[in-house]
Amino acid sequence: MVTRFRRYGQIADILIKYGFGIALEQMYPGTTTRRRPFRRKKEPEIYLSEYERVRLALEELGPTFIKFGQMVSTRREMLPPELIEELQALTDRVKPVPFDEVRGTIEEYCGPIEKTFAYFEEVPTASASLSQVHRAMLRDGTVVAVKVQRPGIEDIIEVDLKILASLAERVEKNFPEYKIYNPSGVVREFSVQIQKELDFVNDGKNADRLREIVTEVPAVRVPRIHWEYSGPRLLVMEYIRGVRVDDVDAIRILGFDTKKIANRGIKSYIKQILKYGFFHADPHGGNLLVDMKGDLVFLDFGAFAILRPERREALVALLMGFLDNDVDEIIASFRDLGVDLDDRILDSFKDETYTILREYSGYDIRQFDLGGLMKQVPGLLNRYRLVVPMSLMQALKVIIMVLDTGKKLDPHFHFSEEVGPYVAEIERESFFSRSTLKRFTKDTFDVIDDFISLPHVINRALMKATDGSVKIEVVGTDIARLANSIDRASNNLLIGLITAAIVIGSSLMLFLSDEKGSIPYNAALFGYIIAVIIGLVSIYRVWRLKS
Repeated sequence: MVTRFRRYGQIADILIKYGFGIALEQMYPGTTTRRRPFRRKKEPEIYLSEYERVRLALEELGPTFIKFGQMVSTRREMLPPELIEELQALTDRVKPVPFDEVRGTIEEYCGPIEKTFAYFEEVPTASASLSQVHRAMLRDGTVVAVKVQRPGIEDIIEVDLKILASLAERVEKNFPEYKIYNPSGVVREFSVQIQKELDFVNDGKNADRLREIVTEVPAVRVPRIHWEYSGPRLLVMEYIRGVRVDDVDAIRILGFDTKKIANRGIKSYIKQILKYGFFHADPHGGNLLVDMKGDLVFLDFGAFAILRPERREALVALLMGFLDNDVDEIIASFRDLGVDLDDRILDSFKDETYTILREYSGYDIRQFDLGGLMKQVPGLLNRYRLVVPMSLMQALKVIIMVLDTGKKLDPHFHFSEEVGPYVAEIERESFFSRSTLKRFTKDTFDVIDDFISLPHVINRALMKATDGSVKIEVVGTDIARLANSIDRASNNLLIGLITAAIVIGSSLMLFLSDEKGSIPYNAALFGYIIAVIIGLVSIYRVWRLKS
């Protein structure tokens, strides 16, 4: 059983060992003097950089801190690039626990191993800080991967999360310059994420959901989950033989086209992120395999991220802004994504964004490197101390990682030429999606409701005027002018509502039409033409009245 007091001592010793005693003393006065000097036989870390020592300290602190480092490595807008590079090198490959220690967990869900499995490899094929994986064969001949949680890991993480929360509070208190990054909020987000990763049922559900999405891209798949043997601390899934997606030489030796694999991988991720807003958030080489048939296979379903519909639309607009070199579209998209762009820095931010775009705008489309351009975005946000939602940074991190892997598989891959039209298609689909039409319909009916309630509002205002609550001084000409203004506004509003109703009805018919030339399709086009004519006439009338 890990106690909080004992764990505090272990953490303090490790931080002191790697040269962070001064920061520790600032947050917890007296800590370094109370702890016995940490004696070392070797001191290689004294010659290492500060960021390398951060990585080594996190690795020695154990699974919770390793996972935390991996998560904050997505926050490129918060941290220096050199630290990001070190955090991305964090590894949670650890020595496996003896089979006897996990046997009880396996049999809790599967029953006696000898009865359920034809054979079971006691030596794991992979071992990480939260779990280890064994290969086995069911009685029906199906080869499976058995992912089992390490015993006692929940207790360790529970204690570490409380300590992390305390450290975050102390950082905010003692280092005010970091308060803008909301350390306590970052730790809360991490706590939710790692609790999900501890529940293997959540892993399995993520896999099932992802399988529905990736079937839309040929030759991309997700292993089947054997739910009859799975539970919160055990996951049994189809075993996949293959090579890492970033092992280009091995893929070529197997005789597969690396260009096709790059294309389908990137399209699969674009669909996950931009169309469904549910995406695999850890696309490193070990989590993506190319199997013996040449299919791209997703593995490890603990780390997933979700983007709300409005954030997806804003991210699509952001990507299109970069592809079109449109600074105003990029700024508007950042604001829609929750980035607080103060007017005092807006001009400077736009200038720098424009400068970055100019560096790429002169390139031929086959030389345009969106991945390189996107890598500059976190640095830009960091320089202006702009904090963005974690889900956005996860999406940017995934896009950058996937583009990097795509470049390894196909050095001539170009996002603008091959995937740009695909992004534009998703943008068009989202514009005519049910959710967009539903939102548009709701907004229209809100306007109608406001229009209908207008007499009641005016009546209430007049009642207040008559009982002396409000004093208004008017003359006859004012009343006449007001009456004319209300009359014109009512007519314009009525025309606008009719036009909106025609557009909504036409959009629904277009959405429901089977093919071009069908009756609903032709009716939808006719409705759009009528709406355009009414709109042009209305604009002409407004212009005549003003002139």
